[in-house]
Amino acid sequence: MSNIPHFITLTIIAIASSFLLSCSEVIELVGQGGEKPLRNAELPPPSTGPRVLLFALDGVGYDQLMEALHSGQFLHLQTLLGTEKQDGLFEHGYAVPNAISILPSTTMAAWASVYTGEPPSRTGVPGNEWFVREQMRFFAPGAVSVTETEHFFKLFTDGLLGDVIQTPTLYELLGGLRSHVSLGLLYRGASLLTTPEPKVLWTFFATFLKGVISTESVDRDIYSTIDEESVTKLIDALKEHGVPALQVVYFPGIDLFTHVADDPLLMQVEYLEDVIDKAVGDVLETYAKLGVLDETYVLFVSDHGHTPVLNDDRHALGAEGDDEPPALIKKMGFRLRKFVLDPAENELDYQATVAYQGAIAYVYLTDRSICSAEGDRCDWRRPPRLQEDVMPVVRAFYEVNKTGNPIPALKGTLDLIFARPPRPPDQDALPFQVFDGKKLVPLSTYLARHPRPDLLQLEKRMQWLGAGPYGHRAGDILLLARSGLERPIEERFYFSGPYHSWHGSPETQDSHIPLILARKGESGEKLQTTVKAIVGKSPSQLHVVPLVRALLEDRQEKDTMMLDKKPEKAQKRPKPETGD
Repeated sequence: MSNIPHFITLTIIAIASSFLLSCSEVIELVGQGGEKPLRNAELPPPSTGPRVLLFALDGVGYDQLMEALHSGQFLHLQTLLGTEKQDGLFEHGYAVPNAISILPSTTMAAWASVYTGEPPSRTGVPGNEWFVREQMRFFAPGAVSVTETEHFFKLFTDGLLGDVIQTPTLYELLGGLRSHVSLGLLYRGASLLTTPEPKVLWTFFATFLKGVISTESVDRDIYSTIDEESVTKLIDALKEHGVPALQVVYFPGIDLFTHVADDPLLMQVEYLEDVIDKAVGDVLETYAKLGVLDETYVLFVSDHGHTPVLNDDRHALGAEGDDEPPALIKKMGFRLRKFVLDPAENELDYQATVAYQGAIAYVYLTDRSICSAEGDRCDWRRPPRLQEDVMPVVRAFYEVNKTGNPIPALKGTLDLIFARPPRPPDQDALPFQVFDGKKLVPLSTYLARHPRPDLLQLEKRMQWLGAGPYGHRAGDILLLARSGLERPIEERFYFSGPYHSWHGSPETQDSHIPLILARKGESGEKLQTTVKAIVGKSPSQLHVVPLVRALLEDRQEKDTMMLDKKPEKAQKRPKPETGD
């Protein structure tokens, strides 16, 4: 504790007490600020590239990034890309014009898919928080319905996201290549993790905690310091350890700021121009000074955009209270799981639980016939019954949304209600269907009758979310709140405490993300050809992994042969799949 300033230590103790965290755990987290070798940090790279520098922009929408670029104030990206031509083509870069996020378009699920190339139904991470029914465990690394932040801390102390992801990460798929991560949420398999120094790292955690308990706007400098100082440590590591084959630079401050900014989209553009531009420039300048910029592909990607909402209790569909969505589940006779990470032993008889994802909410049910009496613990390995358990709740939400009965405050808050025939967790979950007021119907059928071009690739993305080995983690019922820029702000709702912006929906503003590849001196046409060969006609976050692997393929083959005692037996890695 000696290297942590006294006032920070006192703050740690106070916050730890408030959030039911052990003081030693928080001190461990803050004390590790700097860098943390993960594996093979000293593995020497070959003398030449190619290399990939990936800038991960949390919460930045496509339109906001392009607005900053066109303003002439995102100078370092503008200089890197060169003259703009048409359809995303630049002199030295290519901005994919129609890339989308997975669903829900929210932080933990999206970055899990970015760094694995797999959808939520395969990663096992379906949102910012979720319930694993066979374990009776609630995970909340991006807490929304709960106020406890233990799992957020464990992202950094214990690698929580890496522990729960069920598929290989990009870093693991790159084999022996060195990969460094700056302030990333997922780093399993990487060589080195860098974070800001303890004082700044604590600012990050304190800022996150403030967001959990308060909607009061905060000075932008608090958020920008997180992004700026993480780059300072990253640059120190580049100078000390050399430039890895893959360097990920994660900027979380811009997302945290956008949630609480009074004018979210305008102020996000200003943040890009004033803060992110300089941070990007500092990294690019370091690469140039170290003599490797010419051999480096520079990739920009985001997890989701933001939709402005009203910062009030009417539009924030919370977890607690008689006029909030969980209250309707209680009125249907279900015993609801408390909104905590770990209920007490005498509180484990619940029959329903809820997880929030901003524009989306998941409802998990069990077969309540086997635990009907209060105090009976349910067997959550058994799925609920469709007609007796699931459909009564589906119809109740449809009715309250249409008429306000029996909770008037919920009238007109929902857009669509999804459910599907339940299956046990050891079987692949079935795709979600839409409730049309009478019955569940396949999405293809519903969309043919009721086209929704505002909900981007809804059928495919709902398949990614709900159909597969971990699709049951997205709940038995999925509620989609009314949202979207095409609606007046007074008609937008979200599952959370009050904020100035939220996300998570399949709507364009939340879903349309930047995916930009650039390289100094290389023609935009060549980069465009490279990208299109990977992403096909339906580009998404799932293409980041195969794109990075393709860019580094020659280098990976070279390093494998260097490390193999018998080079003649070295095996060439199969090329990444390039289908849609």
